[in-house]
Amino acid sequence: YLRTLATSDLVLLRQLRDRIGLSNAKFAATAGSVLGEDTFKFIAALGIKLRQVYGSSEGGMISGHSEDDILVETLGPPLPGVEVKISNEGEILIKSDYAFSRYYKNPEATSEALKDGWWYSGDAGNVNKHGHIIFMDRVSELGELRSGEKYAPQYIESGLRFSTYIKDAMAVGDKTRDFVTGIIIIDFENVGRWAEMNRVPYTTFTDLSQKQEVANLIRADVERVNGTLPEVARVRRYVLLHKEFDPDEADLTRTRKLKREALEERYKDLIEALYAGEKEIEVEA
Repeated sequence: YLRTLATSDLVLLRQLRDRIGLSNAKFAATAGSVLGEDTFKFIAALGIKLRQVYGSSEGGMISGHSEDDILVETLGPPLPGVEVKISNEGEILIKSDYAFSRYYKNPEATSEALKDGWWYSGDAGNVNKHGHIIFMDRVSELGELRSGEKYAPQYIESGLRFSTYIKDAMAVGDKTRDFVTGIIIIDFENVGRWAEMNRVPYTTFTDLSQKQEVANLIRADVERVNGTLPEVARVRRYVLLHKEFDPDEADLTRTRKLKREALEERYKDLIEALYAGEKEIEVEA
């Protein structure tokens, strides 16, 4: 096994590292926007231990991975001397010796950002069972439930899309709702291949998406994503849609961004059925 690894490193991985300018990398870190898990794992597969770090002008260096404590979905644990807690609204709060003391000649902004020694970062997140910080979204992009508690729809959707078997997803929940629901689009090609390997017969996208075996397959991915979320943000109920979102039907932009208002209007009966606890609903396929 070790000989195989050494050979593959010599023959393939070293050439790839050289081609992308990382052949002599001794320490690799990424900051700024959170790196997607697929990119992170690709670089790790090249034999490079990439670390994610989290910092800001106001808070200084806040957290980061160590060589032997890398979790791709996180920003690492807080650094020594840094305290982190999550507000009731889901905002990441920071207290440390490295944080700023005030904004220059702007007492109003200072009083909004600094309260009782804690810096309100404007980032929404969570701390997992390992003590690592998970970044979800900017607070301004969060959805809000009836209880006033907030959740990060884009974080949920990105986590679901990372699945081999999920092409698209939309998280639903607003001030009239008590919990988060979801609309999920299967990846027809990958789920179809899985169905053939597992002898699950099907004819069309609609037929495949409604198979109980496929529902069981997707449930594992929903549970995986829910495991990274605070309880209030977990997807309680969801549906596997009988068709794909379509830019030609104004479901998506041309760059495949969700048109949330249009989708919620188009599938309002389906969404209402989810919140009503219905097990089935008739749709026109």
